[in-house]
Amino acid sequence: MKRVVLTGNGLSVALNSDFSLKSITERFFDRLDESHREFIKHHMKENYSQLDFEEAIASIEQVVDSLAHYNNFLIGEKGKNFLVAYQLKNSEFEHHLAAIQTVIHQYTSSILDLIINNVRQKDISDKLQPFVDWLIETIDTSDKIDLFTLNFDLLLETILLTHYSKDKFADFHFRGKKWDAIDNEWQYYFDPDRSKQIHPVNYENNIRLHHLHGSLSSFKDVQSGRLFKITTEALRDSNLYENIFDNGVIPSIVTGGGKSLKVQQNPFHFYYNEFKKCMVIEDFLCDELYIVGYSFRDDHINKAIADRLKIARRKENPRLIKMVIVDYANDDDSKLDFITRVNKALDIPKRNALQIDDDNILFSGANSVKDLLVDV
Repeated sequence: MKRVVLTGNGLSVALNSDFSLKSITERFFDRLDESHREFIKHHMKENYSQLDFEEAIASIEQVVDSLAHYNNFLIGEKGKNFLVAYQLKNSEFEHHLAAIQTVIHQYTSSILDLIINNVRQKDISDKLQPFVDWLIETIDTSDKIDLFTLNFDLLLETILLTHYSKDKFADFHFRGKKWDAIDNEWQYYFDPDRSKQIHPVNYENNIRLHHLHGSLSSFKDVQSGRLFKITTEALRDSNLYENIFDNGVIPSIVTGGGKSLKVQQNPFHFYYNEFKKCMVIEDFLCDELYIVGYSFRDDHINKAIADRLKIARRKENPRLIKMVIVDYANDDDSKLDFITRVNKALDIPKRNALQIDDDNILFSGANSVKDLLVDV
């Protein structure tokens, strides 16, 4: 039995309400000084909102993309001719570009810093134990299971490390060198092929963890471009996010606009391709798909799920799938809005459309999956 579990922000909010997009965004804007606030407000224009952190980041990113495009022109031969023709100088332009990129990374780091210490085993046990019971039972009864999370937090890692030793699941990293920036803790380099070669035992149980949009513990070395992670313990024991830029690294995460383009970069490209394999490649198709706390607002994720459902509906040699969706809508209007969004996002024909009272739609939150244990 091949299973896939996909978790979104709703699962994290169930653990801590401060993880909601609205709460994170409010903290984001509270940390801005007036000049930075005006910078964002100017570039968001009519879309200015203090309710959507990712919309704010997306607006700044558009500025960076435009400046980078123009700068690439200026540094070329035709651009140099343009500067000469109009008696222009480009001495400060690259500094503007670097400054705005720094703004993005600083803001992002400040948000991640808020999350670091808010995923604790005690809180998980207090608030999500039924979900944990279901997840562990599901893992243990699967021939192969891929866990995909869209969240930056370390919730799934914490659960896995509580119930399994580190060599019982794969996360596609291998131990590299020690990092003096955080007391010589180990860096774990991202390299799926080498990871499997060096640590084959981690892959024997077919339990695999994928951070589709990156995580708190994942970074990119600005100078070398190398992708790496550090352990949860090292992250919590250090003050890395307080002086992250002094150490020449940036968070390796996907946020803001253009997610479909960003996932073409590693490690996100690898993780997304693994998700697509489970959805569209015949030899890798999952038999069961469990979706917990996902808003169905990421087009590239929706497209992959929609393709898997089309394979299940095809006339010749259909490959059926059991799909369970868990959400937190608590009134009829919210439930209808959610179901309507899902049907549209997954391009489900009217004759196959999901309904509010379907058995595979659970509206009582993550812990309601415990009721599925009899069927696992």
